[in-house]
Amino acid sequence: MTEHAEWPPLPYEEWAPTKKTLQMCAQMLGKTRLSLSPPQPEWLNACLLLDARGFTTGPMPADTRVVTMGIDVFDGTLWIRASDGRHADIPLAPDRCVADVWGDFGFALADLDIAVDIWEKPQELADTTDFSENRHDCTIDLGQAQRFHRVLASLNGVFEEFRSRFFGRSSVQFWWGAFDFAVLLFNGKHASAPDDRGYIMRYDLDAEHMNAGFWPGDDNAPAAGFYAYLVPRPDGCETAPIEPEHAGWVESMGEWMMSYDAVRQCDDPRREILAFLTSVYRVAATQGGWDEEQFSYTLPPTPARA
Repeated sequence: MTEHAEWPPLPYEEWAPTKKTLQMCAQMLGKTRLSLSPPQPEWLNACLLLDARGFTTGPMPADTRVVTMGIDVFDGTLWIRASDGRHADIPLAPDRCVADVWGDFGFALADLDIAVDIWEKPQELADTTDFSENRHDCTIDLGQAQRFHRVLASLNGVFEEFRSRFFGRSSVQFWWGAFDFAVLLFNGKHASAPDDRGYIMRYDLDAEHMNAGFWPGDDNAPAAGFYAYLVPRPDGCETAPIEPEHAGWVESMGEWMMSYDAVRQCDDPRREILAFLTSVYRVAATQGGWDEEQFSYTLPPTPARA
């Protein structure tokens, strides 16, 4: 067993209180981005982005201004910045409940003249208590939040390297609904979304794509891990060879999965994750009909000086 500082353990029971409170705050940002940003296919206008100090909405249009919001897991703030120079910082202290943050967030938006229409009920979570009523999630341990951010920061470089040779549409996102960090590849083809899925998933599954990412666990499935799936699901993909050896198909989920603990204790976690992503992409090419040659991007030669 090998321990790597850049791939720290993430025992769910230790950081669950912080994760739940942090996720509620992230949902406030995600809902704001969904309200302000023009729609994009597969909800890419709604995701959050990783940055050096936490998570951010990236730039959003607000009438004639640009607005950016984020969570800083080092300073412990939910911050708002507008292109007219105005800003606000909302503290995320260990003793502040979701309802407190929500109240301050609303006051800050009004003070900065940022008009948004947000439904204050959480999405994709078992706990659907309105933000304004949530006084049971009141813990943000910055050390725990930083450890989670450390995992995602290590993953970001792997995801970016994986998608760098793909010529189609691709991106890396942090999804505030399920709190997962993902890399997506799209081959440009429409797909028939299933009729038995809800509103969100119908417009998430209407394009052929590969989705792979990291999920930190929840109360029902506390073990952190990696996942990957293809839309549409190729016939026979569940028996396709997938690397590394501790990755495999889980029929109940309809996905390939791999334990985070198994990966982080390997000699080279980065190599293990790249092997997982590459082997799933190989299934897209061999069984899903993706044209590898068409989607291969040859990197330009590296200049002597940047």
